Amino acid sequence: MANCNTGHVFIIAEIGSNHNQDITQAFELMDTAKQIGADAVKFQSLKLEKLISPSEITRNDVELFKKIQLQEEWYSEIFAYAHKLDIECISAPTYLQALDLLIQFGANTIKIASPQTYGFPELIKQVALSKINAIMSTGYCGEREIDRAVQLYKKYGNVKKLTLLHCTSQYPTEVNNANLNYIKTLKDKYGTAVGYSDHTSGIIAPVAAVALGASVIEKHITLSRNMEGPDHYFALEPKEFQKMVLNIRQTESLLGTTEKKLTAFEKNFRESVIMYPYSKHAMGKGEIITADDILYYRSKRTGVSPWDVEQKLLGKILDGSIPENHQFHEME
Repeated sequence: MANCNTGHVFIIAEIGSNHNQDITQAFELMDTAKQIGADAVKFQSLKLEKLISPSEITRNDVELFKKIQLQEEWYSEIFAYAHKLDIECISAPTYLQALDLLIQFGANTIKIASPQTYGFPELIKQVALSKINAIMSTGYCGEREIDRAVQLYKKYGNVKKLTLLHCTSQYPTEVNNANLNYIKTLKDKYGTAVGYSDHTSGIIAPVAAVALGASVIEKHITLSRNMEGPDHYFALEPKEFQKMVLNIRQTESLLGTTEKKLTAFEKNFRESVIMYPYSKHAMGKGEIITADDILYYRSKRTGVSPWDVEQKLLGKILDGSIPENHQFHEME
């Protein structure tokens, strides 16, 4: 994963289960993500028999996982294809053997999804021990659960390799539940890179998240929201995702730095907007200048600075007479 402190927001196209068990469709989504400017694609390493005890698997579970699980035989092909496209490939392991496979096939970053952050400490430990970059989502977690997950990661790994993603695990997330200001809290409290895993409709939330300090954005992508499957209906279609990428890149430029810098135009133009002091009426030698004797106008000529009026004009005695609309200069 790219350095999150460079100002370049790392954008992840979350394919998830939107491959619909078709590796050709997975490749098409990877192609699309690359073409529209994503930095990475992400899958979910799901396998029914590794997630649910065999004695508790239901028919509904079987039907669901037929649509969403990632075939382990695909790993080598997916990572090879990502390498060919020059796009990073990330996955979220939901069982320990999946983590081993991801490491085996050269994953540079591991995603710890919200369910695992909340309820699978052994996976957090093993990801930390792997010394691979880690992205940890915080959906389902309150402050206490985030604290314990981060502390566990710190115990076994290098926190500099950890990025925390603010996340609301509601699909889609209602706008009033996004709570984007928490991004700033995450950054201030834990000192890690921070980002946002977005499940709202549209592209406003991820762009706003970047303005609040998110250096990683994760958003679901689909070829069409009309496709069947649990994650298509709230995902972005390619043109929408591309618009999000462009808006994020513009936001990066808009944010600039924390220093106040004048543009060349401002430097060249600002002298012309200075309001210089002029005499409101004719005045004679020996008169004392007061605020009631002064008007202010822009001028192409440099006179007494308006910032120096109190020090250099008010209360001063004129050495000679001056006409109305006379621009005050030094040594009147």
